[in-house]
Amino acid sequence: MPSSLFLFFEVIADELGVEPSRVITRSDLQLNAEHAPLLDDLKAELNVSNSRMAIQKAVEALKEHFAGKGADLPFSYDENSGRFTAVDNNYLEFVRLMSNIRSIGKRSKEFELGVLGRLRLRAIGSLHRVGHPRDVHKTSIAFNKHLKSLGFDGKVLVGKDKDGGFDILWLLPLGTFPHRPIVSIQCKNGVFKMAEADASVAAAGRSLTRHLGLQNSVHVPCVLFNDYLFPQKITPKQMNFVPLGLSDLSALRSLIFSEAI
Repeated sequence: MPSSLFLFFEVIADELGVEPSRVITRSDLQLNAEHAPLLDDLKAELNVSNSRMAIQKAVEALKEHFAGKGADLPFSYDENSGRFTAVDNNYLEFVRLMSNIRSIGKRSKEFELGVLGRLRLRAIGSLHRVGHPRDVHKTSIAFNKHLKSLGFDGKVLVGKDKDGGFDILWLLPLGTFPHRPIVSIQCKNGVFKMAEADASVAAAGRSLTRHLGLQNSVHVPCVLFNDYLFPQKITPKQMNFVPLGLSDLSALRSLIFSEAI
């Protein structure tokens, strides 16, 4: 499960779905008259002694986390009144929807489509959701024909393959077709698990070898979980894919940053 910090974030998203601006106090987070386990976990995680400080520190930590993604916090917080106010309603609604389908296997297609919709706010180029089940290119023949239009050789889907390890392909707006780099995004509708990510990357890597224009080592494999990823959650070792989470789908402050030094 996400850490208590991000469980708290999802509680805020849920509460702001009821009212776009409201005060959230300990009583709103209590299971009964005495126990508010989420706040107790927050106090332990953030090393503070009372609920008010836990909420304040949690907001500060979330603000820092989203800033690291190039985004603003999708809500505002008034420390004096304890009032939370929605800023990015669309993203908060996305978080509410995704948290409600987390780890439900039959909702994986819905997760992929939700991710595709959010990627449109960060990407330039072209995005293609090619995972299984598909609504248009349902057969292997139709699937391979479609992938040929993206620079593959027509032999991606063979045997019992359903999607060749692909979920979303993002063609960057660089290069001359078929020498155009691809970001392959494998979507996992669950919490972060390294073994699942490794398996996903292996399957997608085999399919990327079928690309006509570029070697598979040129392309960028990513695995995006219905979770929140931060340094303490993933290995400090080098990885052969880019680990992503829901906060990587928040709205960017700007689509481009340039610097000359």
